[in-house]
Amino acid sequence: MKKIGMMSAVLVVFLMITGCWDQDLLRNARLLYGGGFDLAPDGKLLTTFVIRDMPESEQQSPKNEIIYAVGNTPREARNKADDQISRLLRTYRNRVILLGEELAKQDIFPILDIFYRDPKSALNARIGVTQGKATDILSLKRVGNVLIAEEIDELIKSNEETTTVPKVTLETIYPVMLDLGEDFVLPYLMHKGNRVDVSRIAMFHDQRLTGVLSPDESTMCLLLQDSKGKLARFTQKINAQNGKSNINEFISFNVDKSKREMEVSIQPDGQISVKLDLNWKVSVEEYPKDQLDGKTMIAQLNQLLSKEMTDLAKKTLKKMQNARCDGLGIARQLMAFHPDIWKKQKENWGSHYQQVKFDPNVQVEIRKKGIIN
Repeated sequence: MKKIGMMSAVLVVFLMITGCWDQDLLRNARLLYGGGFDLAPDGKLLTTFVIRDMPESEQQSPKNEIIYAVGNTPREARNKADDQISRLLRTYRNRVILLGEELAKQDIFPILDIFYRDPKSALNARIGVTQGKATDILSLKRVGNVLIAEEIDELIKSNEETTTVPKVTLETIYPVMLDLGEDFVLPYLMHKGNRVDVSRIAMFHDQRLTGVLSPDESTMCLLLQDSKGKLARFTQKINAQNGKSNINEFISFNVDKSKREMEVSIQPDGQISVKLDLNWKVSVEEYPKDQLDGKTMIAQLNQLLSKEMTDLAKKTLKKMQNARCDGLGIARQLMAFHPDIWKKQKENWGSHYQQVKFDPNVQVEIRKKGIIN
């Protein structure tokens, strides 16, 4: 009787268990590996979808298919793309989202809304802004032997490690877009022949593109944010003569360690002041002129590099202010420690931010000179 009772109970349990009613089989899907959004001439949205076709056998290589669609919204454009392909378009494996420069000058949040509402979206996909149109880069299909979506993904990843572009995904950018206390920056991609250049940062204010930093300024921006990657390299010209470039007039170094201290204060006249102190321990990677065997020479180079890097920091901060990009989160400091000041300035913070007085100071100390004594 006990066995019959147990079997009856198990049978009842099995009958109550539901099947996988919400399954979405891979064989029924076409996988999106990259997407691009551009502003069409008529004000609509031009979308570019990079779809991966998996090989039928191990001997075949995977291929990309590029689908273009125009719509009033990203969802409408995606529906039109679905009409052009067999099976349904899915974003499980999406690796990169690119925004064309003209489109990025508008509010980008409505463009990304479709990804946040879809529970199956790949929120770890990287996001960037392109010079010109995003479709021009994605239409390359391949860079060398690497498919375009993977190439862009790996390019951004490698430049994150060298402190050239920020580490940003669809997931990490979402809370920052809704945060009044800080603006964000994104990788800026340029189409150069059959290659893609990822060495610059795009600045944003109020979720709109407002400016672009040069490669050195981009690295400095990330160091000012205290967001150093594994490496942070600079090549600085020294002892320039006759305005001509000579290999012996340059020094290349890597920032091994960076310590940042930031203090936001309010002066008696109401002026917002920000003191930024950066202390760098660096290693010399290239200095053709000399072997760096004298303490006097090291001291002179420390002083020179400190001055040059401080000037670069001032230039970078000025450019960020002109773009109204509060990438250091000065507004958040005001919210936390000076709420009365913030209440007066939050309505037009972009303009008030341009009046903030920054006082950066970069101290460079050469700790490693290489194996040459």
